[in-house]
Amino acid sequence: MQEKVWQSIEKFHMLPKGAHIAVGVSGGADSVALLHVLHGFSKAQGWSLTAVHVHHGLRGQEADRDRAFVEKLCRDWGIPCHVYCFDVAGEAKKRGLGTEEMGRLLRYEVFEQERKGGWIAVAHNKNDQGETVLMRLCRGAGVGGLTGIPPVRGHIVRPLLYCTRKEIEAYCGEKGLSYCQDSTNQENCYTRNRVRNQILPLLEELYPRAAEHMAETAERMAAEEDYLTACAKKEFSKNVVRRDKNRIVFDVQGLKALHGVMQKRVLAMAFAHLHGKKDVSTVHFQLLEGLLSQESGKRIALPNHLFAQRNYGELLLGEKSEEREGFSYSLPLNEEIFIEEAKISVCAWVSTEKRIENSEETCTKVFDYDKIDCALFCRTRQKGDRLAIGSGRKKIKDFLIDEKIPREERDQLPLIAAEGEILWVVGKRVSAAYQPDGNTKHFLIVQIRRFVEA
Repeated sequence: MQEKVWQSIEKFHMLPKGAHIAVGVSGGADSVALLHVLHGFSKAQGWSLTAVHVHHGLRGQEADRDRAFVEKLCRDWGIPCHVYCFDVAGEAKKRGLGTEEMGRLLRYEVFEQERKGGWIAVAHNKNDQGETVLMRLCRGAGVGGLTGIPPVRGHIVRPLLYCTRKEIEAYCGEKGLSYCQDSTNQENCYTRNRVRNQILPLLEELYPRAAEHMAETAERMAAEEDYLTACAKKEFSKNVVRRDKNRIVFDVQGLKALHGVMQKRVLAMAFAHLHGKKDVSTVHFQLLEGLLSQESGKRIALPNHLFAQRNYGELLLGEKSEEREGFSYSLPLNEEIFIEEAKISVCAWVSTEKRIENSEETCTKVFDYDKIDCALFCRTRQKGDRLAIGSGRKKIKDFLIDEKIPREERDQLPLIAAEGEILWVVGKRVSAAYQPDGNTKHFLIVQIRRFVEA
């Protein structure tokens, strides 16, 4: 078994040389075997071990026995042992959680505290993996859920994950290791205990080693999940038109061209990017699929204060927020002003020469200053705004619709205006009424520089 554990450590790069490892030790066979194996490797690898035991305050004298056992075991092996005592039942009642979940949360809180920048080793085994896969299958998990318990998650490692319970108990017998039996493992009030004590034995009458085989399925599923995730990342990048921390915009045709499985994964990545969670259900993915075929302006609500909206050839996913007010800034000549709402800086000056300087960061437009006899502003649209196009004039509202500007962006689009006259719809079009001609003596030069958030 030691060789199998070492293979897992190497394969998954679990524990580097010189690592500090907080080992969760309950006193049961799994955790005793884990501590013994890691202790055996520690000198050659330069590891420092700390055993961490959590007394849950639930099993009376039996729990006290386990604590005393772990403390003596660590003294005998020369391993520091830190014990934490909790009233798990009381904490669970306060927080409205089950005792099993509360105990798990408290354990990992102290494990995180004890790792001191190092690693946390826990003793899940192959049978635990099989039970987990079966439980998730019964709850309707997809490929990701059927990968089961990962061998490494962040700073948590599980070196025994590919060892069976029989192998672990045989190792304890071979090495003369005593361990504690938790009587509550035989009680069927917890779901996992019922699966372990009632359901799996029935399955294994039909399919010997069923739990092990399900654990092996989880390993294959993990490899497939890694591949599909890599493919989804490529498709995500390929089909994103633009993004920031609050919004992601996709190309609709690109999404529609994807297989349904890949489309769902790409959208799930967007949800995770926006909210750090993936708790969007099947029904929401179905609504999104329908939205891809809807007309522009259609919108649906999603969990976690998110929404999705079809905007012409784009699909917007974003966070709901209060409607933002428009802005209006006076634009003095020869002075650069920064407009936080639009993330741009604007500078205007008058010259007797027509000069245009454009780059990746800046955009410059030139107007006939002789035709302007009022103050300049950089602002958002106002009621009655019009833009001179050709020989006619068009309402800004109609212009933005014709240009297919998404509705939620129209009220924040910066305009350069001379009082009520629109000179420039930034990034879109300039007014035909203020273009320089052969009679122009003074040129108004307006330069805009965009700031991109890191």
